Amino acid sequence: MYDYNKLFLDFLQYKRYLGYKYKTDEIVLKEIVQYLTENNIEIITKAVIEDYARLNSNLNSNTIARNMGVFREFCKYLSLQEINCYQIPNKIYPQNHHNYTPYIFSHEEIKQIYQNLDKPLNNYHYDYYQKVVYPLMIKILYQTGMRIGEVLNLTIEDYKGGYFHLIDTKNDEERFVILSDKLNELIKNYIHKFNYKFMDNNKLFQPRESTILKYFNKVLKLSNITKTDKGPRLHDLRHTFVVHIIEKWIKEKSDVDVLLPILQTHMGHKSLEALSYYFHLNHDLRHVVNKVSEETMGYLIPRLEDNYE
Repeated sequence: MYDYNKLFLDFLQYKRYLGYKYKTDEIVLKEIVQYLTENNIEIITKAVIEDYARLNSNLNSNTIARNMGVFREFCKYLSLQEINCYQIPNKIYPQNHHNYTPYIFSHEEIKQIYQNLDKPLNNYHYDYYQKVVYPLMIKILYQTGMRIGEVLNLTIEDYKGGYFHLIDTKNDEERFVILSDKLNELIKNYIHKFNYKFMDNNKLFQPRESTILKYFNKVLKLSNITKTDKGPRLHDLRHTFVVHIIEKWIKEKSDVDVLLPILQTHMGHKSLEALSYYFHLNHDLRHVVNKVSEETMGYLIPRLEDNYE
């Protein structure tokens, strides 16, 4: 049997040598390698790939397409190493590029989600993950607007006591993510209690993306929030962060003209046009966005307080 762990490291080195970042893709690739290793796969056949795709059938079509795209690139690399491997055609698992209408959670729905985060879920392993790790990850996603890939890539060194310092992000935008006092206290206690000597690469969180998605879907069910093929998705917590922070500014009669570029920087976008994707623009908000300068306002970061417990 091939040493897929070594091939995985060689493949990452090869891709990064070519200039690819391979941060979120690295997480996907680890899951693929684990799947191949645990199932003692000697030759990656079409049937093996189809079985892997079915394992993640709970994910949305674009996420499956992304994951299979990583698998496709890995198979291409294996072939370059003269390892017999099925080559996944580009037309299989195509990514759907139609605009997705984000699901914006109401404040009441967020409150329900928070209340159900640490409730017992059937058939769930390791109570510590259920009661501490997963709830903390959900709170970080909603209260900071970070991407799930960014949260999964967080290391102990990224936490600076009161904020995260993100360096290697999706759009190569170095930024600081400031934490509310309550969220910062939760993270500080989590770090203090957890033994990081045995953690992989000093990562703050070890779960796979597919695992946290399954957990989140069960919390939605407990919260009486109906999930369909159109959402809500875990990524919609990021959309909701944007909407709720703007609502908060408007309610406080803050200068939204000045604050929107700050939010743009916080989200890691290069323009306000990219930011506008993350929320439904009503007439008033559209007017605000159109008149705000595209100029970035530096590393001033908004924060969303935890008022749901």
